Amino acid sequence: MIILIFFIAGLIVGSFINVVVYRLNLAESMFVGRSMCPHCRAKIRWYDNIPLLSFVLLRAECRDCKGKISWEYPMVEFLTGVAFAGIGVWFFSLANYQTWIESGFLLVLFFLLLVIFAYDLKFMEIPMIFLWAGVGAAVLWLIFSDISNFSASNSIFSLRIVSGAIGAFVAWAFFFSMAFFSKEKWMGMGDAYLAILVGLTAGWPKIFFAFVLSFSLGAIFSIFLVIFKKKSMKSQVPFAPFLVAGTIATLFLYQAFPEYLGYLFYF
Repeated sequence: MIILIFFIAGLIVGSFINVVVYRLNLAESMFVGRSMCPHCRAKIRWYDNIPLLSFVLLRAECRDCKGKISWEYPMVEFLTGVAFAGIGVWFFSLANYQTWIESGFLLVLFFLLLVIFAYDLKFMEIPMIFLWAGVGAAVLWLIFSDISNFSASNSIFSLRIVSGAIGAFVAWAFFFSMAFFSKEKWMGMGDAYLAILVGLTAGWPKIFFAFVLSFSLGAIFSIFLVIFKKKSMKSQVPFAPFLVAGTIATLFLYQAFPEYLGYLFYF
């Protein structure tokens, strides 16, 4: 039941993320006015705005002008639902009130990360206001977590803020070097800034596993695009979606298999 609640909440938030991405690009208010068809500008009826279901029932077409609805909208809704459900499975416990705080933080963080995911996927640009909001939220959470679990016997390297800071520096240095020396042909500077948020979120040494997943997902996706002739070998592909996906997957996998992955990526 808890998983279903988180999943449905994720679908709703995913629908809102689509609105945020669309209106952010047009510099419109994210909270005022009903959603409209991007083709004919007709206002979308409430029953045509149900996450996933409306896309299927409308057969990916606007009810008024028959304009095509992008597959990105239901994809973002579904991925957000899955991500939120993952929080409900691996981080939230109804009987443990401490998990409520961590789950709340992760819900906020995943929202910000998925806005970056969707925006970069659509426009090949990272919305910096959401990125720095995520960095601020991550720093506050790590400090709060350390204060809540403080013990005088712990070393400084056991602090989550220290782990996050090391992870952020390593991630930023790696992506900044790739962007600088390639003159942003391999990576953009926006990816280097996103790496700071990723490093804070994953921490040290989990950041290495996040890198492995991110680059693997990016490589697989690029290969499929080339095979199906959607892109050529020289085409640019936004990397932020894979970095976000790899980071979220890392959090879930470490929570599900802490001993196994901790052994592989601890040094």
